[in-house]
Amino acid sequence: MRRFLLPFILLLTAVASGRAALAVEITVLYPQPYLYQAPIEEIVKAFAEKRPDIQVKLLAPTKAYEETASAVLRGAITGSMPDVAFNGTNLMHLFVDRKLAVALDGFVSKEADWDKQGYVPGMISTGKVNGQLYGLPFALSTPILYMNVDLLRKAGGNPDAPPQTWPELLALAHKITDPAGNTHGAYMLWTTTGNYLWQELLFTHDGEMLSADGKKVGFDTPAGLKTFEILRDLVTEGGMPNLTDDQGTQAFIAGQIGFYLGSSARVNSLMGKVGKRFELRTAPFPSPRPDSKIVSGGGTMMIFAKDPAKQAAAWDFIKFAAGPIGQTIMVRHIGYMPSNQIAIDTPELLGDYYKNNPNMRTAISQLARTRPWLGFPGENSLKAIQVIYDNMEAVVAGKATPEVALQRSATQVQALLPK
Repeated sequence: MRRFLLPFILLLTAVASGRAALAVEITVLYPQPYLYQAPIEEIVKAFAEKRPDIQVKLLAPTKAYEETASAVLRGAITGSMPDVAFNGTNLMHLFVDRKLAVALDGFVSKEADWDKQGYVPGMISTGKVNGQLYGLPFALSTPILYMNVDLLRKAGGNPDAPPQTWPELLALAHKITDPAGNTHGAYMLWTTTGNYLWQELLFTHDGEMLSADGKKVGFDTPAGLKTFEILRDLVTEGGMPNLTDDQGTQAFIAGQIGFYLGSSARVNSLMGKVGKRFELRTAPFPSPRPDSKIVSGGGTMMIFAKDPAKQAAAWDFIKFAAGPIGQTIMVRHIGYMPSNQIAIDTPELLGDYYKNNPNMRTAISQLARTRPWLGFPGENSLKAIQVIYDNMEAVVAGKATPEVALQRSATQVQALLPK
């Protein structure tokens, strides 16, 4: 029997090997594995079932969007760019200005039913640079307020009427703070990639990063000063400890922090890790007025492949990741907002999910007043971001006043802008 089966087995092996040889392989680079690893790996598996002719190879993830950007730029020099990279929407111009990114308009024009695939036009527009489409949104977020309801109630607060302004939040945070009990009133993730929350503080006070022509800093204003004053006040009035992102997050999960201010991307993760330790609720990010602007940004998928076959395969992959199945997987793992209306409206995808998870609805409730997450122009964009980080750290550590931090930031960033 074995003699008769052997040729058949060899034939099947040859066919399988032939299919593998014909498959197009694309490499994919992404950041923030603590958020993205689980959903992206699941999306790759789901995509493989649909498109076995395309092999997706995930590269070792980077820590943050800035590191992904640096890896792509290094790859452009060494000839080792990934075929697809998940970049911050605020950094897209780095690759467009250098003519590294592949414009996607041609792929869209060949989609006969593009308008029926559910991609939300407003969110798709976040992938445009200079009027052309260079990225498909994978995960967009807004800043939100996470509340330890147990600590809030002990301080006399009402979770059904959460603090809406900074004075309201700081007053409650001050009451929550108890050094003897190792309890802190508030913690803001000021180190979030791309100066995300610094931009939020700036925009919500009607500030601008740059002048209208993009040649001068625009934050050397009272609104710019307010960004550093709020950081100082969080420390001096709100009991914010000088902790790293990981340390602050773990302290909140352990029930030691009353208010945790960060991206909506962390909703699912925090809910899962907090469990039944305390009641966790979310609320809109504090702002001076109900109509104050709020920053919105996140990860967008860009193509860097040069080979036409790899470009086509990369397009099919990012289209799947931004489609109903990909977006459903993403949202169920993390707290970003979906960019596909079919996923949002279909009960078995995300329709019922949002109905049953009120903490997930907070970010969506802020969409009407969002504005884009931005990046500094020119080749020194990443250096300018670091300047803001360094001066925020100086304020949090008590090594600089808000006035000094603003003056240093404005002077140093101005020197890095294109002439």
